[in-house]
Amino acid sequence: MTVNHKLKLTLSWLAVLLFMLAIYFLSSQPASVSNAYSKGIVAFLVENALKLTGAAINDRDMLELSRRINSTAREYMHGVVFFVLGMLVHNAVRQCGARGMKAVAVALAICVVYGITDEIHQIFVPGRAFQVSDLAMDAAGSIIGICLIWAL
Repeated sequence: MTVNHKLKLTLSWLAVLLFMLAIYFLSSQPASVSNAYSKGIVAFLVENALKLTGAAINDRDMLELSRRINSTAREYMHGVVFFVLGMLVHNAVRQCGARGMKAVAVALAICVVYGITDEIHQIFVPGRAFQVSDLAMDAAGSIIGICLIWAL
């Protein structure tokens, strides 16, 4: 194994580990904190999008728009996050020499097991729970991310 390959291998798994730690950190936030944070981001984005486009809506409609966007974003965020994790894990598995369906299966197994551990972890976080629907979104996002890297 060349030094360059060892470096790629190490960096690939380091990226996976750091991303998993970021997921763990975000999952550790109580639901109220996480929701308030995402509401703030969405409100900022909506307000600035309205300014940029010159669109004018009243405060009540802006709050409702922000609420709907936040609700939708939070619903799909598991899929988006695990989409990225799927890509990172599949890349790391390929750096280990696995190819084809074996690489896909190993990467998916890692992502699904991590998703399960993330949902178990959330049982102990205030306002959060183990949700099968979140786990399904994790798996779906992982599959899409893995397939994207596999196709390349």
